[in-house]
Amino acid sequence: MQELNKYLLSMAYSRSDKAILSTLVYADIFKFPLSQEELWDFLIINRKIERVLFEQDLKKLCKQAIIYHESGFYCLKGQEKNIAKRKANLLEVKRKLLLAKKAAYYLSYIPTVYFIGISGGLAIGNVEKKDDIDLFIIAKKKTLFITRLWILALLELLHMRRKRYAGKDSASDKICVNLLVDETSLGWPKNKQDIYIAHEIMQLKPLFERKGMYRKFLSANQWTKSFLLHSKPHLVLYKWSNNYQTVKCISIILALPPLELLVRAFQKKLIRRHQTNESVSNKALAFHPRDYRKETLGLLQRDLKRLGVLTNI
Repeated sequence: MQELNKYLLSMAYSRSDKAILSTLVYADIFKFPLSQEELWDFLIINRKIERVLFEQDLKKLCKQAIIYHESGFYCLKGQEKNIAKRKANLLEVKRKLLLAKKAAYYLSYIPTVYFIGISGGLAIGNVEKKDDIDLFIIAKKKTLFITRLWILALLELLHMRRKRYAGKDSASDKICVNLLVDETSLGWPKNKQDIYIAHEIMQLKPLFERKGMYRKFLSANQWTKSFLLHSKPHLVLYKWSNNYQTVKCISIILALPPLELLVRAFQKKLIRRHQTNESVSNKALAFHPRDYRKETLGLLQRDLKRLGVLTNI
């Protein structure tokens, strides 16, 4: 790897070269090789380049032995073992996707749930057997905590809930709702608009929506295009309308302010007992005990500098 670093530092990169290498550096932080289509979709670039130029430069970097290519996957030279790892995990990814779809189907019956998406490693297909399943959920306004209560209760009934102190073995295949926001808090704050969050947003796999919430969410986060210009929306698996009278009635009851206030006070009290890096407000709940965002951005800057790829990421 040291010889490769010295060679890279002596080279002059084109804009396309920098974009390809930056994208693979980011992917290699997660030990995750990319297919050509994934590399194009998540290319770290904010100005349009032609697909033909991208493919030409990709072939050139492979010939120069800067990039390694095998079985349709690309990674930086020296990270070849990650290709075999990804191929070995393909069946596990399919199995966990089926579990996520099952959970989303049942959670969609909660009328105050407006969007369910797979986030984290499973969203891009980077999971192992021991891993849990992360979901990102958008709730009806002013129902964040009552919605969370129903979500946790339903997951408990389905024996799919990830418990707070679950070990790696018991966390496998369990559902972790690590980010829950209400419909009035869709846009990310400016101080967190970076490549890590852009990736998390654009790699979401939408499973369910009401009221076109997925499109609204992406619209509120157009800033992602300044990092991932080529990324496109995904197809939503399940869509429900609010035309059913029963759903409307239950939704109105769950949205009663006194009920939300009562459940909010109770849940906040429980959360504070074990709170570490979790972020808790009346409009958003983020359960990330470990700050992967800060860690990832630090590693990205370090590796880009080491390879001589100077960017504005």
